[in-house]
Amino acid sequence: MDKEQLIQDYIANRLSEKEIAKVENMLKTDVEFNAEFEAHYDITMAFKVSEANAIKQHFKNLEDKSTKKISLTEKYKYVYLAIASLIIIGFFYNNFYTQSGEELFNSNFEIYPNTYQPVTRSTEANNNHAPFVAYENNDFITAERDFETLLKTSENPNIRFYYALSLLNQSKFDLALKQFEILDGKEYDYIEESLWFSALIQVKKENDIKAKEKLNQLKILKSAFKSEERKLLLQKLNNR
Repeated sequence: MDKEQLIQDYIANRLSEKEIAKVENMLKTDVEFNAEFEAHYDITMAFKVSEANAIKQHFKNLEDKSTKKISLTEKYKYVYLAIASLIIIGFFYNNFYTQSGEELFNSNFEIYPNTYQPVTRSTEANNNHAPFVAYENNDFITAERDFETLLKTSENPNIRFYYALSLLNQSKFDLALKQFEILDGKEYDYIEESLWFSALIQVKKENDIKAKEKLNQLKILKSAFKSEERKLLLQKLNNR
């Protein structure tokens, strides 16, 4: 596939994930390719603007005719045209408006509950339990401190997962990501969740390639966790 066709198919979202990664890498490393891509993109957007202006002019012409007698058939024709125009505008918006990494993160992130050691009245107070009490109370500063202390004597990956979440819930993204990376390759209860939150952090950092790698790992695992959200997020990342 020549460069021009590759660029056109990328803009139209017709490429495979492997081809998308190839284009994104070329955009970072090939100055000539990047310039050609920008030119194609500008032309595409100019065409869309031209189409939008044409639709605007069409509505103006309809308004100018509003004082004239129009047959019933013509009225219905204009209604259909108006509906079709709105559909086209919606299509252009959905396909050419791209959300920022921060917007995508905020629309997908939610605090993960404590499912490892749920707090109950009958639970005896102990060092292992205290961090989870703080976590459930959204006291993430205390939870971070207590989980960090606990990890000095217990290398439990499930505890490290909640330590990472305590950092993430304080917007300490790089520190949280480092903890998720420590968990890579380990067997524990929250592998799928770790991949999801790692992907969201990469999205916020505008690192789409690494974000998609994490989401595709979940796909390989055939995980049902956040399946619909993952599918939509991947689609939006591929359209950026």
